[in-house]
Amino acid sequence: MNVMRAKEIKDDPVMQDVVYNGGYVYIEDVNDDTQKALVRYTKQSEKTFEVDVTDLTEK
Repeated sequence: MNVMRAKEIKDDPVMQDVVYNGGYVYIEDVNDDTQKALVRYTKQSEKTFEVDVTDLTEK
């Protein structure tokens, strides 16, 4: 995935299916400079972590 698409998904009120490392995640924020996204697994909503946007896949 690229930064622009990650930002579109983050801003979309309808939750899109995004996968990271085999699990569905919700995009909290996207950093243009580092090209990283702050995400959380949909099943574990309290723990956020940062990943490369290119490691995210839209289903």
